Amino acid sequence: MDYLKYVDGDSLLHKLDPRTKFVFFVVMAVLTSLIKSGVALLFLFAFFIAIWCTCGIQKYMLVLLSKLKVLLLFIFLLWLVLGLFETPVVQGGPVFVETFFSLGGRNVEFCFDWYDLYKGAVYALRIFLMISSFYTVLITTNFSEIILGLQKWHVSYAIAFGIGLVFQIIPMIITELNAIMEAQSSRGLEIEECGWVTKIKNYVTFSLPLLFRVISKGQAISLAMHYYQLDFSVKRGTYKAIRASRYDAIFVLVNAAAIAVTIVLRMFFYVPV
Repeated sequence: MDYLKYVDGDSLLHKLDPRTKFVFFVVMAVLTSLIKSGVALLFLFAFFIAIWCTCGIQKYMLVLLSKLKVLLLFIFLLWLVLGLFETPVVQGGPVFVETFFSLGGRNVEFCFDWYDLYKGAVYALRIFLMISSFYTVLITTNFSEIILGLQKWHVSYAIAFGIGLVFQIIPMIITELNAIMEAQSSRGLEIEECGWVTKIKNYVTFSLPLLFRVISKGQAISLAMHYYQLDFSVKRGTYKAIRASRYDAIFVLVNAAAIAVTIVLRMFFYVPV
């Protein structure tokens, strides 16, 4: 199963105007970057699951989650460790370990409480929701539809092409990373059957060859655009008409309601992180 490419289908998301899905991605990316309430984020996560199950793409999201588990665990542990040496912002709640010790002549407080777990979980969930909103659009929207939809907004072809290309390059980078991981694994570098610390270290090790592979891919794309004499000033036609339908209206109304509920939950159940 290739979760990084457009998947042809007849679901509600596939029927939507690409502009509707593009706005969905932008709005959800902004919303998840601003909302820091665990209760509100859990509701938004449940809303995402409802969309995925309704459109039959939940299996692709499960694969995405399995691929992101190391990153999400790293984010969770990072904020957990940082919180161990900070004074809790929110008082109250269970405290698991609390002690003081001297380090370099300074008294250091070590406190492991519920708030550390909460903060790590909130940041990990926020990152997953941001990425999953992008992939929800990616696997249900063709590359050309994104460009065509933006052009309908009178966005210049050059800018529309660049934005559409982003939806292709990011999956390409992840594909290259998987190829590097498989190559290193065949050489004996353990990736899966190892501790989380070692696994994170190995991912950092892959970053250098990944950088060179991405630069090479970028050069190949540039050469292809040059050889085929891509001219952004040429007016292009299309065989497919892009227009909003009743499905777009329903999708927008449902999302507006979900966003409103998320904001209300954030107001009533906000815990600073």
